[in-house]
Order: sequence, then structure tokens, then C-alpha cells
Amino acid sequence: MAKYSVVFHPSETVIEAVKELKEQLSAKIGWFPSKNSLAHVTICEFEYGDETYENIKSRIANYCRYQIPFEVTFNDFGNYTNGAFFIAPKAESKTKMAEIMKEIPKQIQFPVSHKSTEPHISIGRQLNESQLKIAYSLFDNIDLNFICEGITIRIFNTDRKQYDVLETIPFLSEMEPEKEQLTLF
Repeated sequence: MAKYSVVFHPSETVIEAVKELKEQLSAKIGWFPSKNSLAHVTICEFEYGDETYENIKSRIANYCRYQIPFEVTFNDFGNYTNGAFFIAPKAESKTKMAEIMKEIPKQIQFPVSHKSTEPHISIGRQLNESQLKIAYSLFDNIDLNFICEGITIRIFNTDRKQYDVLETIPFLSEMEPEKEQLTLF
């Protein structure tokens, strides 16, 4: 049984920019949860064996066939009451990502152990109030963009205690069969 994470995976440029932010924060407050995690936007997580995973992957791939790549912009900092400090997307990006985030667990049709409904890129987790104040004082503006071209499935690496990219399922921009039928009339 393996642990999987389904995410939006940003470009290498965004991953590097977020890594730099985490390094800056770490230089001021020391180590924190998610410091070594590569930038991503979590959709959901689940634990299943290989056979069920293949079924889930197939369902996600079928959904992705009909999705169109889209640009997203992350341009604000925020935090949750649990001490998470993150980069938030602008409104249009949030709306589009949230639609997909809501749909993926439905497509999977198997119980998931965690699902996210608020798109964000975590900088740090479980920060206390003074650490959050430091984070806000360090970072005042941000503008990260990337093209969301698919859904990435990651697998938990028990040695590194981090997720590794397993595969990315591309958005193929195909027309859904029932919609295709309607365009003929």
C-alpha cells in the first residue's frame, strides 16, 4: 500500500522561486514543517495498492482528456489559523483551480484520506504567531505565473519523507463526446 498525492505541479521557475522564499524564511526562523517540500497545490491524497492506483489513474486521465491548459497567477500571501503561511492565487486562477479540485475526488470514485478545496502554495506550516509575523515582514509582494497543463500524481518516499513525482497526466483539450454531438446540430 502506497501513499499518493494528487496536485497541480507548477513550472520549474515557480518551484525555484518558492524554494528561495522557504530558504529566506528558514534563515530567520530556523526549520519548519514543509520547508523541504517542493512547491505544489494539493488536490487530494489517498492510500491504495497498485491495482486500485491504476484504476484511479485511469479515471483521472479520462477527466484530463477534456480539460484545457490554463494560466494561473499566484500574487498574494496569506495564512490559516493552523499556522500555514502560503501564496494565494488571484481570483480567476482560484476559481478555475477550485473547480478542478472539487471534481478530481468525484472522478476518483474511491475514498480519499485528504482533499483540499482552497488552492494555495505553502511556504511553511505550523508556524506560531511570531513566526507568521516574521514571514509577513519578509515578503510583501509576489507574482508567480505558470501554465497549468495537467494533474500530477506523486508517491510518498518513505526514505526522504517527501513526495516524489510519479507521473503527470496532461490536459488534452479534447471535446467531450456529448458536447461534440450538440455541435453537429
